[in-house]
Amino acid sequence: MAHVLIGFAEALPAPEVVFSLLADGHRVSAFARDPDCPLRRLPLERLHVMPPVSGEWARTAPDWLRGIMDGPDAPDVVLPLDDAGLWLVSRALGEDPRVAGATGEAAAIALDKIRQVAGARAAGLDVPTTLVLHGPEDIPDDLPLPALLKPALALVAGPEGIDKGATRYIMSPADLASGRALLATATQPYLAQPLIHGGGEGIFGFATPEGVLAWSAHRRVRMMNPHGSGASACEAIVPDPDTCARIEVFLADIGWRGPFMMEFLRDAEDRLRFVELNGRMWGSMALARRQGCDHPAWAVRAALDPQFRPSVGPQTPMRGPVRHIGRELLHLLFVLRGPKTAFHRAAWPSFRKSLAGVLKPAPLRQFYNHDPSCPGYLWADTLWTLRKALRR
Repeated sequence: MAHVLIGFAEALPAPEVVFSLLADGHRVSAFARDPDCPLRRLPLERLHVMPPVSGEWARTAPDWLRGIMDGPDAPDVVLPLDDAGLWLVSRALGEDPRVAGATGEAAAIALDKIRQVAGARAAGLDVPTTLVLHGPEDIPDDLPLPALLKPALALVAGPEGIDKGATRYIMSPADLASGRALLATATQPYLAQPLIHGGGEGIFGFATPEGVLAWSAHRRVRMMNPHGSGASACEAIVPDPDTCARIEVFLADIGWRGPFMMEFLRDAEDRLRFVELNGRMWGSMALARRQGCDHPAWAVRAALDPQFRPSVGPQTPMRGPVRHIGRELLHLLFVLRGPKTAFHRAAWPSFRKSLAGVLKPAPLRQFYNHDPSCPGYLWADTLWTLRKALRR
């Protein structure tokens, strides 16, 4: 049907995106940082490897991508897979109709948590108390503790590449000095929010001018890193109708079109607290696809035909969670290392319970990155995930 360029190839959802697009009849190419990334084992038209980072990266990287999009074998559609890919595509192509996903203001909001917090609050979503910090002087002495300082932007692109920024736990008044030191050298604003015990949930859908279609949701069963990370195992749940209505207001206000993922934390009082909007493909794409919500293929179809609307029948019931083998094994290592703070110790997973969950047998369809058309890829991806993490 079409030639689709995706990237970055190292992004967590990349294999499931390739499977989705190939099954829909498309030809797929990818852009990558690492020539040895496991996606090269899949039947791609081409893997475009970005030149080494130089002192002019923020200027030359968009030029490089524009060269691909204007070259002799230019793709028909480009689909960003992660925040770096979204930044690069947005910077290189602007509101080019070949982009399957967020462009213009929508892309800017997808990378800016300050604007997300404001939009979520205006839509009536439950947003934790949030302070925007532009410098060390913005951290008050009476900051409610424990707190988390996190970058307000998904990433900052500079001469030497992309910097996601460091996070910092503020557990006691003694930690305020380290937080101010972090802000003194930061190249972007920060958000201060309370640390909250709870479980991660995601709500997904496909936004159209008529409203959101194909609602689905998941609950994190295990996080790769219990301190806070993406899931290593997640299970399907029914999305909360009231929250869906508020999400629909949020997306309509910012003119969002296409797939989205809204991340939440369900706290000890059963309140669903807003975390962020993921405005590109997300890590647990396997679960959405196993339930019949084939967002990558839908995003490309919508780029090719603005009148396209996804049609979803009864969702396939999933017995048990969908799991990422490499991240599950890393979860066990993180659990063994133990918590960094007393706050995390209070809800730290039991190693015995985690081990039982990780080792529980399941059919291959309940694992990320398995597709019968590409036997063996699951294991190549698992080894790459482990090598990459252990090198750190």
